[in-house]
Amino acid sequence: MYKLQLSPPVLDWAAADAGLSLVAIAEKLSRHSVDDILQGRLTEPQAEKFAQIAKIPLGYLFMQEPPRPRQAGVADFRTVVGPAPLSKDFFDVFDDVQYKQDWYRDYLESVGATPLEFVGKFSGSDASVQQIAVDVRQALHLNEADRRHLQSPNDLYALLVERCENIGILVFKNGVVGNNTHRPLSVEEFRGFVLCDSLAPVIFINGADAPAAWVFTLVHELGHIWLGDSGISDAKPNTHNAREAQCNAIAAEVLVPQILFREFWAAQDSRQPLLQIIAAGRLHFRVSELVIARRALDLSLVSRQLYDQVYEQSKRHAQANGGGDFYRTVNVRNSRKFTARVSSLAMSGMVSFREAGRLLNVAPARIATLYQKNHALPA
Repeated sequence: MYKLQLSPPVLDWAAADAGLSLVAIAEKLSRHSVDDILQGRLTEPQAEKFAQIAKIPLGYLFMQEPPRPRQAGVADFRTVVGPAPLSKDFFDVFDDVQYKQDWYRDYLESVGATPLEFVGKFSGSDASVQQIAVDVRQALHLNEADRRHLQSPNDLYALLVERCENIGILVFKNGVVGNNTHRPLSVEEFRGFVLCDSLAPVIFINGADAPAAWVFTLVHELGHIWLGDSGISDAKPNTHNAREAQCNAIAAEVLVPQILFREFWAAQDSRQPLLQIIAAGRLHFRVSELVIARRALDLSLVSRQLYDQVYEQSKRHAQANGGGDFYRTVNVRNSRKFTARVSSLAMSGMVSFREAGRLLNVAPARIATLYQKNHALPA
C-alpha cells in the first residue's frame, strides 16, 4: 500500500501536544509498522487515525516543521526559569474560559452594566501591600466574625468564592479539561490564571492542586485584579518575579495579617514541634495548615522543606475525597453566577438550549434540570 512521507519532527510534536509519545501512537496504529511510522512513513488511513488520536486537523501532519509554540496573549507570571511551553490542555481550558468571559461581557453590556471600580484600582500606584489587602478585605466584606463560623478551610474557600461572585468576579475551578477526566490539568504547569476586565473579571483555579492551596491561589489572583493584570500564575513561594511576589504578599496579608500572625507565633511555646504550632495556627486563623505554613515560610519562621512537607500532606488528604454531584460540579467548574445566568436565560427563551449547553459544557437536555436544581440549592 502506498505510504505518505511525513515529517517525523511534526509527528513527534503532534504526539507530545496530545500528551503522548510518538512510539505510543505508532503502537496504536500498527504494531507491525512502528519503525516506518517513527520515520514518517504512514498510509493514508494511518495518517487519518493519527490526527484523530492527536486531536489535530489532518492537514497539520503535512507541515514540514512543527508550528511555533502558541502564546496565551496574557502575561506569563510563572516563576520557573525557562518554563515549558504551555500545553494543549492549558489552551483548551484557557480558550473555553475566555469564550465564556466574552459572552458574559457582551451580556453585561447589553443590560447596561457599569465598570467595577476595584478592577485596576491600584494599577501604577505605590500603595503598600497592607493598603491593597485592606481594600480587598473591605470589598469582600471579609471580617473576623465570618471566620469564627467556619468549620474548615474548604468553608473559607466557598465563602471567598461567594463574596467574589457577589461583587462581580466570576470564579471557575476545574482539575480537568472540560468534563474529560482523562485529561487532568498539570499543577506544575500552572495553578491559576486571571483575565482582568472592567465588567467581567475572571479567575480560574486549577482544581488539580491541593484543595488547601485553592484559597491562597484565589486571593493571589485577586491581587492581580486589583493591580489590573491578566496573566498565568503558579503562585509559588520565594518567587523571583516581582509581580508574583507582590500578589503573594497581598494574598498572605488578606488571609493572615502579618501583625496578628507575629503576635500569634510569639505567643506559642518555642519548645513545641513546628507542625504543632502550624496546626494551632489553623484553628486560630480558620485557614488551612498550608496557608499557615506558607505565612511562616514568608516570614522565615520555617524552612522550605517543612512547607513542602505540609503541602504534600495536604495533597494526600485531598486524594481521599471522591467526586461530587454532577450538577453541583457544573456550578464549580463554570462559576455559580455564570451558570445561574446562562441557565436562567435559556429557560426564559433568550438563549437557546444548544448555546447554553455549549457555554456550560453540558448536554442541552440537562439545562432544565440544572436550572431546577440550582433554584433548590441554598443561596
